[in-house]
Order: sequence, then C-alpha cells, then structure tokens
Amino acid sequence: MTIVPSVDNRISMGNMIVLGGMLASVAVAWGAWTTNTSALMSKMSDQSAQIAASEARIRALETATARQDERMVLILDSLRKIEARVERGPHP
Repeated sequence: MTIVPSVDNRISMGNMIVLGGMLASVAVAWGAWTTNTSALMSKMSDQSAQIAASEARIRALETATARQDERMVLILDSLRKIEARVERGPHP
C-alpha cells in the first residue's frame, strides 16, 4: 500500500497572509534597492567631477614643473659658462 500525496487547492487565510507578507517584503526591497542605486549614481557623478578637477590641477602642476625644469637647465648652462670664464683666468 502506497500513500498518494494530495494537494489542497483552496485559498485560505494563511495563504493570503503569506502572499501579503511577500508583497510587502518585495516592495520594501524594491524601495531600498532604488534608494541605494540613486545614492550610488550621485556619488559616482560627484567623484567624476572631483577626478576632472584633479586632472586639471595635475596638468597645471606638470606645466609649472616643466617650466621650472627648463629654467634650471638655463641657469645650469649659465653657471657652466661662468665657470669656464673663471677657469680661463682674467680677461685680457
């Protein structure tokens, strides 16, 4: 003898409570997901603006450093010329 399982096809108050709980939890999860997504989008746009500002400042610093390096090369060249004149002795 085998027992044949049967399914009760009726809708009970317990089924309605479970369905209501599921719908409420899905609604809460959807709201939390939407809030998190919008917060992340806002942070991402703020960070991209900060990155653009940082890149502009870095470019300005690189340009200033290149100019300073060129000035140092010119000063070094002038010092070498002066050193060469000093080593040659007094001007005739």
